[in-house]
Amino acid sequence: MDFYEERAKGGVGFITVGVVTVDKKARYRVDTEGTKDQKNPGAWDDKFIPTWTKLADTVHKHGTKLIPQLFHPGNLDPTVPIAPSYVPLPTRDPSRTIIPKELSIDDIKQIEKDFADAAYRMKVAGCDGIQFHMSHGAYGLVAAFASPFLNKRTDEYGGNLEGRMRFPVECIREIRTKVGRNFPIIIRLSGEELVPGGRTIIETAYIANMLEKEGVDAIEVSAGTVPDSIYRVVPAIGTPLALNSDYSEAIKKVVNIPVLVVGNIKSPQAAEYLIETGKADGVVVGRGFLADPAWPNKAAAGKFDDIAYCSGCGACTKVGGTGRPITCVMNPACANERAMQIIPAAKPKKVLIAGGGPSGLEAARVAALRGHDVTVVEKAQKLGGQLNIACMPPNKQSITQITQYLLVQMKKAGAKVVLNQEVTPEYVKEFNPDVVIVATGGTPVIPNNIKGIDKNHVVTAWDVLSGKKAIGSNVIVVGGGEVGCETADYIARNFMPFTKGRVFVTIVEMLEYIGTDMDDPVRRNMVNRLYEKKIEAITSAKVTEILDDAIIVNKNGKDEKIEYIDSVVLAVGTKPSNDLINELKGLVPEIYAIGDADKFGNALDATLAGTETARKI
Repeated sequence: MDFYEERAKGGVGFITVGVVTVDKKARYRVDTEGTKDQKNPGAWDDKFIPTWTKLADTVHKHGTKLIPQLFHPGNLDPTVPIAPSYVPLPTRDPSRTIIPKELSIDDIKQIEKDFADAAYRMKVAGCDGIQFHMSHGAYGLVAAFASPFLNKRTDEYGGNLEGRMRFPVECIREIRTKVGRNFPIIIRLSGEELVPGGRTIIETAYIANMLEKEGVDAIEVSAGTVPDSIYRVVPAIGTPLALNSDYSEAIKKVVNIPVLVVGNIKSPQAAEYLIETGKADGVVVGRGFLADPAWPNKAAAGKFDDIAYCSGCGACTKVGGTGRPITCVMNPACANERAMQIIPAAKPKKVLIAGGGPSGLEAARVAALRGHDVTVVEKAQKLGGQLNIACMPPNKQSITQITQYLLVQMKKAGAKVVLNQEVTPEYVKEFNPDVVIVATGGTPVIPNNIKGIDKNHVVTAWDVLSGKKAIGSNVIVVGGGEVGCETADYIARNFMPFTKGRVFVTIVEMLEYIGTDMDDPVRRNMVNRLYEKKIEAITSAKVTEILDDAIIVNKNGKDEKIEYIDSVVLAVGTKPSNDLINELKGLVPEIYAIGDADKFGNALDATLAGTETARKI
């Protein structure tokens, strides 16, 4: 309730509540690794009506409409996966596939009734319409019926496009019979499925025209399938701006009802452009409203510097299936709005923050808003910490928005900044703070179990990304996590300027797969790029020795020599840089360590630690 009310206060026109399940036998969506059930909102029983009424009344107070997204998980049902056909379906785990049960005609008729009954409950509850989810291929049952690569039926619910559309159309007719004409139905539809044998925009435009004739009121255009092109369904960092807008423009040409577009629309200026140029009639934003619930109101007031723009980092999707609530690097209070309100401090204190990375900047912003006298002291010549190198790999420039936003907001709140100054015990004695927050970050891990690790041609990923060390043209990257993959992507240009030809890169990773610490959309996009650049990966392997022009790799208990190596890049983790904590003991009443200075984590962990610490001083 708090989450949706905060977005309603922020000025959105309508809120879509996602994946509201209609079948009581399939009311959970299992994640595609098969490890956890995720409980979704339900519309399959009258018992849910009072809570939906409460939510509708809550958002209506702020002039916002409520549109539940009716959904059937189909093959994602954890009990008995069902589908139009028993086509094997991939999962995020390459070793697993799903063989769904093919639906009978009686099953189909029952599910059509389930959709209609669920829609009627939403109308009784006071909602303002429903969204009918038929997007993203294997992600849900309706989309699977409409998909040529998933629907292989030979009865009236398969075959040609009209046959594949029979089930969605009958669902819409059943819904319309139950709710009447004056209750809007919005269709969520993939412009293209983006898999071999999938639906193209020509077919989708035909479908859109068909749906308009069935009386639907608007179409929301997405693209891609799950899991094959999930990096397009949830656009990964570095994917194009408004990447579905060509599809929405094509659909607008064949229908007269409003066409909405979703996908990687990060700024109000971009949204305005899409509408002004006829790409769409309306713009749908998801992750942008996690980052800043007040995005529309700030845009209307011209306060663009105050908008926390989504950086595309993937933290929100990465927590999916972990049991943790949705959250955001830019907005740690996301999904915890009531508990994380910023309350003025009972007694303002003089606060010194050592380090100007994301954890230090967020701590400064929140502490200053609470009324403390805050100074950030950074030993480098600019703020940002590790974000200054995290933005260097291809497609990572939007990460800089984290620093930009926090810097502007902490200064507006009254925090001060001192650059080119290391925090030492002597400096702290002279400064005389009540509180010191140590946000000094971390340093790269240098393994001590690899012979030859101290050779001159061995560098760290930080050295490469910060421009401190040059590399050769035949490179080994030790470590295939996020940092290792991004560094490999960064250095594997097809041609170096002037003298060098192609740079050859091989990743060596101890685990079975590379990129396992990345969220799925980002990982799939990354793996595709590494494949295109012909970057090799040796997995389930360890580097045991580094020679002058070769390395020794142990895989499956056997040593293998890889020759003609002129650079080795280490990307095996980060360790805390926190000596200052012990040095300051007894000098300051309160000392806290946050971010990598406390324990290794990502940008989300950093900003969350910063805000939590600043709220308790």
